[in-house]
Amino acid sequence: MTGIPAQFKAAPKGSALARARRFLYAGLVAAALVPLATAASCSAGDDLGPPSPGTGIQNGGPCSDGATRSCHITLDQQNGVLTCYDGVQACIDGTWGACENGSIASRPAPSWPSDDTADVPYHTLSLSDAVPCPNNPCDPTCQTFDEQPDGGIPPTPDGSIYDWPSGDLDDFPPGLVNKGLVEPCDHGNDCQFDHYCYDPTSGSCSHSKCSVGAPLVSGCDPCVTSICAVDPTCCSNSFGGGCAHSPCSTGGKLSKFCDNCVQAICNADPYCCNTQWDSICVNEVASICGKSCNPGSWTQACVDKVYSVCNAFCQEDPGCAHDKCYEGPPLTAACDACVTKICAVDPFCCASSWDAQCVAQVDSVCSQSCDAEGTCIPWLPGQTNPNCPGVDLTAGVPCNNTIPICNHGNTTAPAGIKIIHFPANSQQYPKCAPDQSHPQMMTCTTSQPIPPGTCISVTNCPGLIGNREIMVNPPGAAHVAECSCTNNWSLYSGSNACSPPSCAIASSEASLKKVNMFVAVDKSGSMQWNGWTEAMNALKTFFQSADSAGLGVALRFWPDNAPVNGCSSPSCSTNACASPLVPLGTLTSSAAPADAQEQALVTAINGKSPNGGTPMYPALAGATQWATNYQNANPNEKTVVVFVTDGEPTECNTNINQIAALASNAFNSAGVLTYAIGIEGADVAAVNKIAASGQTGQAFLVQKGQNNSQVETQLLAALNAIKGESVSCDLILQSSGILNPDDVSVIYTPGAGQPTFLPEVSGAQACGGGWYFDDPNNPTKITLCQSTCNAAKSDIGAKIEVSIGCPPKFEPETIEEIYSGSCPPGTKLQWGFFAYDTSIPGDASVIFQAQTSTNPASFPAQLLTLATAGTASQVCPMVGPAPCPVNLFNKLGGIPNAQNEYLKLVIKTNPTTDKSGAPTINNWEITYSCPASE
Repeated sequence: MTGIPAQFKAAPKGSALARARRFLYAGLVAAALVPLATAASCSAGDDLGPPSPGTGIQNGGPCSDGATRSCHITLDQQNGVLTCYDGVQACIDGTWGACENGSIASRPAPSWPSDDTADVPYHTLSLSDAVPCPNNPCDPTCQTFDEQPDGGIPPTPDGSIYDWPSGDLDDFPPGLVNKGLVEPCDHGNDCQFDHYCYDPTSGSCSHSKCSVGAPLVSGCDPCVTSICAVDPTCCSNSFGGGCAHSPCSTGGKLSKFCDNCVQAICNADPYCCNTQWDSICVNEVASICGKSCNPGSWTQACVDKVYSVCNAFCQEDPGCAHDKCYEGPPLTAACDACVTKICAVDPFCCASSWDAQCVAQVDSVCSQSCDAEGTCIPWLPGQTNPNCPGVDLTAGVPCNNTIPICNHGNTTAPAGIKIIHFPANSQQYPKCAPDQSHPQMMTCTTSQPIPPGTCISVTNCPGLIGNREIMVNPPGAAHVAECSCTNNWSLYSGSNACSPPSCAIASSEASLKKVNMFVAVDKSGSMQWNGWTEAMNALKTFFQSADSAGLGVALRFWPDNAPVNGCSSPSCSTNACASPLVPLGTLTSSAAPADAQEQALVTAINGKSPNGGTPMYPALAGATQWATNYQNANPNEKTVVVFVTDGEPTECNTNINQIAALASNAFNSAGVLTYAIGIEGADVAAVNKIAASGQTGQAFLVQKGQNNSQVETQLLAALNAIKGESVSCDLILQSSGILNPDDVSVIYTPGAGQPTFLPEVSGAQACGGGWYFDDPNNPTKITLCQSTCNAAKSDIGAKIEVSIGCPPKFEPETIEEIYSGSCPPGTKLQWGFFAYDTSIPGDASVIFQAQTSTNPASFPAQLLTLATAGTASQVCPMVGPAPCPVNLFNKLGGIPNAQNEYLKLVIKTNPTTDKSGAPTINNWEITYSCPASE
């Protein structure tokens, strides 16, 4: 065989490629049948008369006038019986004419098994021999090579489309990482190393700078200070209290020491402090101090300057006045589906103010998360800044004397851009205009253009020894105008290892927290007829489930004097109710008694029966006190209260507003969420108020049904829903949408131990341990199998990191195959038709070429083009329409070339312009006939 495609070489045993390779032998590629239908074929409804001149697979080609030959055309096939037209072709003017002067005959159809293990398969996968043309069995001379490799012939990747080397910050000293990535970030210059600041913090400002609202005070945040200097109308005045009158009012001269702004004005204009504070001095409040004497408000124009001035990116909710994750003015309920839900539960958010409680309900009501404020996020390959129509340069993580220089703007950066670097602690980092007269500054330049969303490797920078501070595109010669200079820096620390970039990332470091529940269960007397037994069965089932493994649980019944007296009337003791009957412990996947916590919980439940009143206030006070204290002592874990009741407060403090305030205080002081479950008979308004105050939206309401039949299933569903809201096993991918889901690394690092790679499984149904994609073809998140998630959540300090590689890059490929036909004595091989089926992305193409010879070891150098396939011509079938199938006889130039015994087919595949995609050859077909030799 000549030109075996690279993907068939050394294929792993058992792989798809190995299966394809088993059909490659005797100088031919394995193939599956493409149905053949020649122009001579007809259906049962066609006219059974002789075909028109020029039809039939045997016509065409030069011949001697007066010569004749037999011809055979299939007219129909019914129930194993062939209807054939057997005629004669005559040579007229050097060309074979129509098949005519014949008769119609019937004969049995040949039997071709459909099983490819048979001796003479209908769909042969062996190209050592051609097979009869299945669509013209009446012509005994028609033969076909049917090529369909197992799974087609896919393109062979040649590295990654994004293949520049980059370093890994895990290899850097922590001090340098913290210097280059200042989190929480409030300004673009906090995030270097080819990162950007997302959802910036707002310091001591009265509201988020990413939300419209009242004017902000210059100085409350570095970015706000910069914005106030550019647009004073965004900011309110803040002057020292020692001035004789406001600097915004005319009057007598002011002391230059009463305020910093006054001092700056008087240094520039002494008249204001020596003679009179006139209107010119008032105007200089804006021109010199960057403050406004007529402040407006922090409008959307001010919010937009968070990017244009500070190069930081705010979260956005299109359609809403501000993002629902930011405090600010009330939102319109219809602006977002989540906002609609929140305002239905808490109308205050859409009527008065979108405050911290409204923001918290994004999680509790909508089960959505608000990103942590002030995160430095890496730019990913292929990502561009939608706000930047021009160039936007960054310096990536250096490695092995290589500096990645990247462009995330939407215009190609030219070659020749200057790079400078200084010794550590040069006092120049991270300025937009560093002092380039520094005696130890070194320089180099980029040597090639940088297209949008890509990086290049700069390897010609001298002096990269020890710790260095690197900047791309400083002011001066070779400077290129760009959208921002705030994140043009990187840091160098020795020769760290290089690796290809990742195209998607995710980390569970912040989200994987062990979840602990303090379950407070009402055992008042009314529970005996409101489904006590069924409710206890639901609790036991929940605790016994393997899906609860990794969950921390503490259990307290109320009213009850165990383990401490007083969690009842008249004592109404908060401290007593804060003492769990079953102390906090972690459930495992084992069954009791191996699971000691499960055993303790079930034993405690079995030992209780309902009695007493409903001292709701001390019960909730104790539960939230325990949860608050535990959460404050264990900030790396997540603590929630689950409050179950069937009644309304009848003892102790019965004021529902004060009871609900306990849940609100727990959230405000420690972030503890309080879930309320009301079994039928409970005061619905009361339990809903507890849930809303505990930032969990509405209570779960359990209906009893006939004979309490629904209590167990509905209570269990509520408990599972609470667990689902509290425990997330999803890792959201940060991706530009350009990634390679076949190149994934998911690494689990325990709190104490070595990192391990987690395996991929096909889906939730295949889970034992590991992870799976939400959509294997276009993934947006990774979900951990429950056992893996539970193990990670019970391991304080555990971290799971995800890295997904970039799409493969493709180069042109060439495939060559040599064919040889076999004809009986007295006949001559004649190549007939060519058909193909390809899958072609974008502007990729496939060129099919051929040449013939009488010697398989020697073919003419000049190839003849049969067809060029593109996106508009991916398939050219034997059934047509014209110009398909390709007339191989004519393309080869007729006789004698079309009658040479050996045919070489050359398939050239060309990738897309950006090399991100390439054609797949699904199948092709070549026919020949054996007409009588002259």
